[in-house]
Amino acid sequence: MTVNSGIVMAGWDHRTLPLSELEEAKRAVEGASPASLLALGVHGAVSVLTCHRVELYLEGPVEELRISMPHLLSTWSGARLKDGPPLVAEDEGAGRHLLRVAAGLEAAVLGDGNVMGQLRSAYREACEGCHAGPILHRLFHTAFRTGKRVRTETGLGRGGRSVAGEAVVVIHRALGNLAGRRVLVLGAGEMARVAAERLAGRGVGRLLISNRSLDRAQELAESTGGEVVPWSWRAKILPTVDAVIVGTGAQHAVLRAEELEEAASSKGRLIAVDLSLPRNLEAPVKGIPELEIIDLQGLGILLEGERERRRGAVKRAEEIVEEELKKWLSWTGERSNSLCRRRVAG
Repeated sequence: MTVNSGIVMAGWDHRTLPLSELEEAKRAVEGASPASLLALGVHGAVSVLTCHRVELYLEGPVEELRISMPHLLSTWSGARLKDGPPLVAEDEGAGRHLLRVAAGLEAAVLGDGNVMGQLRSAYREACEGCHAGPILHRLFHTAFRTGKRVRTETGLGRGGRSVAGEAVVVIHRALGNLAGRRVLVLGAGEMARVAAERLAGRGVGRLLISNRSLDRAQELAESTGGEVVPWSWRAKILPTVDAVIVGTGAQHAVLRAEELEEAASSKGRLIAVDLSLPRNLEAPVKGIPELEIIDLQGLGILLEGERERRRGAVKRAEEIVEEELKKWLSWTGERSNSLCRRRVAG
């Protein structure tokens, strides 16, 4: 039985929008204020913006939210959306979707361990702005519990799977071995940190780290045995490395197409992995054989087939999602009945 919880979710992910339009949607929604939604009568709002998804979770009168949500997202995103309308789910469907996201079942990298951190950041930001309503509070805490159970009770996230970690695996396979290889990591945030740690763990020959903040670059280098490269040198040092992983929060390209082309031609081969959204690598108009650029969409294609190989873990994770969803629905039902009794008594 579907319980009218007063929750509506709408948004896009890596499967419903091409990367270019997902970039547009994320950029626009990042600049929108949840407070503006509250002024429209919405009781609560949480925006989940990651490298693979742009989603809004709203609490309020479901009928009104159902009508306004698609238009709201389209207006905010500014995207033409010719390739895919937003996914819209309400109540039970919205709850199930968030729990599946927390479980890593909807991630580009099945079981991605970074998803929980991204959800916690979204929820924390909503709490700090007093934007999350009581039902959203309960739903997100249920999601956190679901994600934790999936990671402790199944093998879905075994090995600390993440987009950045899989990028290192792709580079390792492409180069044959990381021993004696030089890899440049641009950025010092979560993505860059995971990439640097995985590179160090796989015995990379030389790990170079560059970030706008020199202090943060030094901290990451010290913890991973890397060397710091000044941010202004990033293009100059490119011809000396075998691969580069980019994971910054920049809203524009940090390496131009001609810089990548020159480095690849000089080196003979360059593998460049862009983990950023918006993308931080400017791809050449015409590809050259010496340069291989892999963005988030390309990485997802390389990782297809994971679900079938991990069928048992996926099945158990889906069972956990349904168990926790049932508890949340029970709570929303009891809450709704309690509110009805108060209205009648009043």
